Amino acid sequence: MKYLRPALQPYLWGSHSFIQTFLQTNESGPLAEAWYGAHPKAPSLVDGRKLNEVISTDPAYWIGSQHYKLPFLMKILAAEQALSIQVHPSKSQAEMGFARENGLGIALSDPTRNYQDDNHKPELLMALTDFYALCGFRMHSQIVEAFQHCGIDGIFQNFPRLAEEPSGTSLALLYEEIISSPPQADLKAILSKLPAEGKWGQEIHWMHELINLYPEDNSVISPLLMNLIQLKPYQAISLEAGIVHAYLRGAGIEIMANSDNVLRAGLTPKHIDTAELLRIMRTEAYIPKIISPLPRANQLLEYPTTIADFALYRVQLQGQMKLPTIPGPKILLGLQGRAELRIGAQGLMLGKADCVIIPHEEQGITLVGEADIVMASLPGAALSSGFDHFCYDLINDN
Repeated sequence: MKYLRPALQPYLWGSHSFIQTFLQTNESGPLAEAWYGAHPKAPSLVDGRKLNEVISTDPAYWIGSQHYKLPFLMKILAAEQALSIQVHPSKSQAEMGFARENGLGIALSDPTRNYQDDNHKPELLMALTDFYALCGFRMHSQIVEAFQHCGIDGIFQNFPRLAEEPSGTSLALLYEEIISSPPQADLKAILSKLPAEGKWGQEIHWMHELINLYPEDNSVISPLLMNLIQLKPYQAISLEAGIVHAYLRGAGIEIMANSDNVLRAGLTPKHIDTAELLRIMRTEAYIPKIISPLPRANQLLEYPTTIADFALYRVQLQGQMKLPTIPGPKILLGLQGRAELRIGAQGLMLGKADCVIIPHEEQGITLVGEADIVMASLPGAALSSGFDHFCYDLINDN
């Protein structure tokens, strides 16, 4: 067992207080993410050494014989402003895209590059505060109603086709027009006068916020196109390949496959490859599910996904419990309280904001204390009878 020191990311959309307070750091300016993992872009440190380099010295000991690198990356994410609208590729799309851009000689540092590696990037986010996000396209008929309600149904030439024949095909045409056409002056004028109340009031509220940040970006209407969700602390949402999404505000624990592949669609000054985005983006209506584990002391509460690269668990420790045997490495982060991790004669204390990596070869860990802990690992199929959870569809009053 070893302590991990996170790599901090000072992106401009980050919070000026959440990560600073949690980690008790004096870093000035916005802190958006704290990375716990071995991604070469920003690896965590173990005894002052980069985790990816430590793992490479003995991969079998650290992560097991089934993998040659740590397959997941865990982050604390804290958003004070909206992130870019984005989509992540599937594994096959990432492999082909990465190889294609390498073949074209596009440097990894080139801002026009889409693929930083050859891996997919499915994600799960567990909220630590009230967390607001956009996720997946709404029912197509609902988009039509929203545009008409807000009086923007005459702004875009491809809207009538969606209204007449709602489908993924007609939505793709409209969406391409929205993100690739020049800023629509009438759009900002109409939206700025809409009251943020009544039906579509929350969506209008967020459009007002986005207009203040990106007054020249047609993507400020994204709350009308995409499902607006709110997570309460410890609720989570899972994001599959091809699902368009954007985090708006809040802090949480994010876990993903070990990748940094992002194709952006709007609300960003960064490069947007419209053709590649539309090729991998899913335009069918998508109803996100919110995951809410039922609390139970001294059990691993899993946030279930269908992803083989990672699993996220929450432990509400009261006294003592033994971690089940799960192949692969485990990363534990203390959220509240204090616990001791014991294996044989060895022990490490895990307080709030402490993070520990447990190698694959170290099993039989006992936790002792009173603490709230999250754990990232590979999925443990044998645990299916050891936790309770329920999922419910997004409830959309509109």
